[in-house]
Amino acid sequence: MHRISFETEKKCKTNLLLGTKVSLCSCNDKMKECLRELANQEIELAYEYLQLASKVGAQNAYPGFASLFTKLSDDDSSRGHELVKYIALRKLSINSLIKKEGIKNRVHALRETGVVKYLETAREFNKKILQAVETCHEDSNDASAQDYLESHLLDHHIEVGKLLEDLLNRIKTGSDADNALITYMVDEELLNTYGDRRKDVFA
Repeated sequence: MHRISFETEKKCKTNLLLGTKVSLCSCNDKMKECLRELANQEIELAYEYLQLASKVGAQNAYPGFASLFTKLSDDDSSRGHELVKYIALRKLSINSLIKKEGIKNRVHALRETGVVKYLETAREFNKKILQAVETCHEDSNDASAQDYLESHLLDHHIEVGKLLEDLLNRIKTGSDADNALITYMVDEELLNTYGDRRKDVFA
């Protein structure tokens, strides 16, 4: 398997993508598969967040949480498309980028409902893709790819994980009677932060 050393990488031409220097040398085969899979997962996660936004907004009437999930969907969709650009700049083949079996609707299969369940589901989705990013980063000896993963994906998913964990802790700390009030107050905070994005989902 061909691997690009750090010395070889220094000789490669570079380009800028969102302020990050991108090596124009091609990656090794293992890294190609990692990046393709990550692009798939980012786009799939964006779709899953929209499903969560629809459920929490329409079924539970929480516009703040719906707007949060819509914002997370926008973020992951954008990062997925930027990753496709990165793959193209690295001269990687993307003919098999999209999975033939399509996107699995994991949210639709949920048996439980409610804000806590949806936040826990989002946390698990984010945790899974964060683990995939970390694996790609650790297995790579490609300095350009490692830098891209750190600045565009790793930090983002760490912050999303912290946000979701914080929201869950706030809602679950009180009694059952208090949880409804806490959930309402958190929803109002999210609505003030992100605005009412339900029209972006239901329009």
